[in-house]
Amino acid sequence: EDWNLVGLPANVVDSSLPAVYPEGTEGTLYSYDGAYVEEDALISEEGYWLHFSNAGSTTITGLPITNLIVNLTAGWNLISGISTSVSIDNIDDPSGIVIAGTIYGFEGSYEEANSIEPGKGYWINASADGDITISSGGAAKTRSVDRTVKANKLSFNGNDLYFGVSIPEEEMLSYQLPPKPPIGAFDVRFADNMKVSETQGT
Repeated sequence: EDWNLVGLPANVVDSSLPAVYPEGTEGTLYSYDGAYVEEDALISEEGYWLHFSNAGSTTITGLPITNLIVNLTAGWNLISGISTSVSIDNIDDPSGIVIAGTIYGFEGSYEEANSIEPGKGYWINASADGDITISSGGAAKTRSVDRTVKANKLSFNGNDLYFGVSIPEEEMLSYQLPPKPPIGAFDVRFADNMKVSETQGT
């Protein structure tokens, strides 16, 4: 119920909103291109905001997507994945453009993602334009250090903000939150769209 980040997890004959997510609220399918853009159909690799009046599930039938080349632009991008779950450690990023720690899903509030799940949408922050590949056979890579481990924490509806810790300037983008969700969805953040502050700032 309420706002969800969704995607198209299969190659379907009809990708219009009523065919893919018939329970979705008409007029609430939004992609992102520097601002939210209303859409009437979904395409693979793109992620979308979609409002539902009630909780539930839907079955999407189509040919499986096993490999997806996703074109990213510098800054925040809304993407979706393939027909199977893929660990974020297995995303192929040959140019190293994905900023560590900036892949987010939305489950009532933003939460850092460990995997890209079929049918869901995700925010991803890129340092430059380029392509990444999401596939079922990607090679794992190591993760960056989480500087919030020893920080003080404020929790709001399971959404955590951190303060009282110093972050190296070159790593600050790893602690930036995605663009604000549509009006009515829960969101909490520090100034400058951050989830961490050196002090108890606003």
